[in-house]
Amino acid sequence: MNNIQPIRILQIGDMQKGFTKKSGNLYVSGAEDILGPAQEFLKKIPKSAFSYTFVILDTHFSEEYAESEEAKEFPLHCEYQTDDWELSLDVSGLPETWYLMKNQFPMWSELKGQVISFTNPDRIVAYESLFHFVDDPRHPRQVIPRDSFIHSIAPEQDPANIEVTLFGVASDFCNRFAMEGWLERGAKVTIVEDLTKGIHKETFFVLGECQYLKYLPDQLRTVTSQDLLRELDIL
Repeated sequence: MNNIQPIRILQIGDMQKGFTKKSGNLYVSGAEDILGPAQEFLKKIPKSAFSYTFVILDTHFSEEYAESEEAKEFPLHCEYQTDDWELSLDVSGLPETWYLMKNQFPMWSELKGQVISFTNPDRIVAYESLFHFVDDPRHPRQVIPRDSFIHSIAPEQDPANIEVTLFGVASDFCNRFAMEGWLERGAKVTIVEDLTKGIHKETFFVLGECQYLKYLPDQLRTVTSQDLLRELDIL
């Protein structure tokens, strides 16, 4: 019998002003409406409910954006060191918080390593820290390769020991790719459906796609924030 306690991760995806504020450069329609409920949810969950908090930050640089895949569909958004990049939620006080910055849709990508001329040293550090877990996205003291960090908290030979609870934007882009990566690694994924918003598709329709049906319901499920709080014995 396996008595190993699961590693429970709360993952907050791209809850940044660029997506969640109407003044943002890539506002996701309706995303502003989930800010209040999301903040209330974070206030109510007990620290003991999760082992780690992963805050994912879309992080772009004007020096390279025009050459990116995202530039084919979307304007420059969430540029590092701008208000557009800042979080819309207060994540202080959450357990064992780590940040991951990415300049591509999937958090599972790798830095392409283009030669870019940065004049600001903070931007150089941020760019080189993409797809790593960092303790502080502005002035990182710890910068750990993504996969090494994940393997360190849950042995690779037992990926099913990871349970990820995920919410944020956008359900049909970055949330989708985050979910796919966790599922491919064997983790169990719970999506807090009422705390997500999509650009073209909401979570319900994303999970209705045939490639995800094999994961339902044992490895993948949706839940409302209220029902999740009940599961955690908060309500």
